[in-house]
Amino acid sequence: MSESAALRAKSAYNACHIGLEDPIGLVVRLYDGLVSFIGRGADALAEKDFAEAAKAIGRGLDIVGALQARLDLERGGEIAANLDRVYDYLRREILTAHLHRDAEALRRLIKLIAPLRDAWNEARSGAAAESTTVQDVER
Repeated sequence: MSESAALRAKSAYNACHIGLEDPIGLVVRLYDGLVSFIGRGADALAEKDFAEAAKAIGRGLDIVGALQARLDLERGGEIAANLDRVYDYLRREILTAHLHRDAEALRRLIKLIAPLRDAWNEARSGAAAESTTVQDVER
């Protein structure tokens, strides 16, 4: 099997695996990816590798879009509305940091994103049980 065929097979497996995972687990994985890509973008900006920064930041923005698209604003109520605003803020700040080539601004955003990721991970493990369930927030 050629290397590119092996990569396509691995990608197909990962896509199937993600589809089988619980919805909250998918959100946690998206946050993990967001932190990773924004971190890579910050590192690339610091190294003045603007092409690599653009790729990583673009992937991060795609993930913010995916997170925002999963929101069910009708069933999720105030929590979903607040997350929608957070995602709008992240998108604006990521774009501004990229425009100004500001690696530190991206690193500050990671500090904002990490607690959100941790909260979703807690929800996943059942530790954070509040009046609104996570399934009401996410489609």
